[in-house]
Amino acid sequence: MLMRNLCKNEDGYVLVTVLIMFVIFSILGLSLMSYTIGSQQFSSANTDFIETKAEAEMTVQEAQAQIMKGIDEINDDLTETTPGLGGVISRINRVIHQVENELGEEGLIRKKILKDGQNGVFLQRIDIEVPVEDSSKTLVRTFTVSTIADVFRYGAVTPGNMRLNGAPFIKGDVFVGNDLRLHNQAYFISGYGRWANTSYPSIQGDLSVKGRYESPGWFWNWRLSEQDLDSYFEIKPRIVDEHPDVAALEVLGYIREKRNDPMGDITSRAYPGNMNEIDGYQVIKKGYERQGKSPKAPDQFYGDTYIRGDLKLHGSHLKVDGNLIVDGNLTIEPQGNDASSLTVDGSIYVHENADLTGTVTLPEDRFMYINGYPKNGNCNGNNSHNNKCGVYISDLTFQGSLYTNHEVDIREDLNMNGTLYTRLGGRIENLSNESGGTLVVVSEGELRIANNNLYNSEPKVINAFFYTNSDLDIYGVGSNLKIRGGVYGRNVTLNAVKGSTSDEYFAGSTNFSSSSDPLYVEKNQDSLSPQSSRLTIEYAQELILNPPEGIPTVDKVTVKEIDQHFYSP
Repeated sequence: MLMRNLCKNEDGYVLVTVLIMFVIFSILGLSLMSYTIGSQQFSSANTDFIETKAEAEMTVQEAQAQIMKGIDEINDDLTETTPGLGGVISRINRVIHQVENELGEEGLIRKKILKDGQNGVFLQRIDIEVPVEDSSKTLVRTFTVSTIADVFRYGAVTPGNMRLNGAPFIKGDVFVGNDLRLHNQAYFISGYGRWANTSYPSIQGDLSVKGRYESPGWFWNWRLSEQDLDSYFEIKPRIVDEHPDVAALEVLGYIREKRNDPMGDITSRAYPGNMNEIDGYQVIKKGYERQGKSPKAPDQFYGDTYIRGDLKLHGSHLKVDGNLIVDGNLTIEPQGNDASSLTVDGSIYVHENADLTGTVTLPEDRFMYINGYPKNGNCNGNNSHNNKCGVYISDLTFQGSLYTNHEVDIREDLNMNGTLYTRLGGRIENLSNESGGTLVVVSEGELRIANNNLYNSEPKVINAFFYTNSDLDIYGVGSNLKIRGGVYGRNVTLNAVKGSTSDEYFAGSTNFSSSSDPLYVEKNQDSLSPQSSRLTIEYAQELILNPPEGIPTVDKVTVKEIDQHFYSP
């Protein structure tokens, strides 16, 4: 009897267990079925979105391709005839209007003219918007159509060789017309020059190299294959095969045009000293010098003015209601805490040298030309800045275009939204640009950018583009510089380490000092972030979307893609 009751109890336990297991498996089965159905629905929706997204991208691509085809046809015609920029702009508008009609209800083209063609600069922003079917998203692709030279559309460009010594960081596209050499040591100026051990460079963008990839050896450069590049970049770029038009700008032609301006033909050197007027210009006979608010010298000249001799402002202000010609040197400098300023309601033409510290103000579309040579043409003389000929700039605020037939020496801040042209190149040290715009330096001669923001931990950020038809050398070892703009040179050499440097020993540093120049660099360079590079070049779209006055243009139309994104209204 007892055994029979036990067996009945066990049968009950088994039944309960079976029922519990059945419920558990039923719940798991239902959950799995629900998850499977949900996954299928999500996968189906995701697949549908990918397909409609691809259709939208195809529509945008076709519209852009048609615009680029129309632009190419315009450029082909420009090689045979020169219809004038007005005619070119009209043809561009017809091309876009035709693509708008073909796009129909599939999308929308928005246009905005940023530069209307005055002074040869035409710039139009174009947004192609295509809705993604069965979603709330819209695909937008933005590009520009302009006459701005192609070289200003890259972070770093050279038709020749590029040497990346150490750890410079380039954020933007890079084009190299010949060979690219990669090295894990940075060169710095110390006596005959020295090398500091660091890591390899970083490029966050596209890289196109028409020649070879190389790494220096003891006796020759080692040739690298594309497969080897992972070991020679900290951040490896996307390798592309592009052939942009990076033909050299006619820098000498730009400078010659201003040198030959009719203002340059006006001179008093063949006239007697008592002349009061020459070709409509009033003559200031014995030069002009003003200190502070001295009542002995006027603070304003009315009408076009010719200074027979030097113009010197010492902590003083002068306004000229017209063009200004200086037959000798131009000097603008502070006196104690008093700054100097020169305001000209026209252009400025200086026959000799210039020493500029203060503020120079010109109307839009006017220029300043400085010959850069003394009357006797002898540059073996000297002055307080050891700058024998050319233009010396220190803490200058200037908006517009400045041209010199000699070299430029920038030793302090240059707050400038405009373009500076120099025939013989120059040196740029301790530069900053707080104008809110972009400084463009265009040179025929060599440019060297060094000793900027020495030994500071935080980089000095400057908005600038440096262009030269000769060699361009930039140093980021003792210097710590971030260039928001770009660079172009016949050959380009960038030198950089990462982290902290100093002219005094600090804990965790390596000594690279010479007998005359101390230098200490933070250890463990390979472990430091690429973002800690002491030389960063970051391409800035503002250079294209808001070009500074005087930026060089070309006799053709170019197209540059700026951005692509999805948005939900």
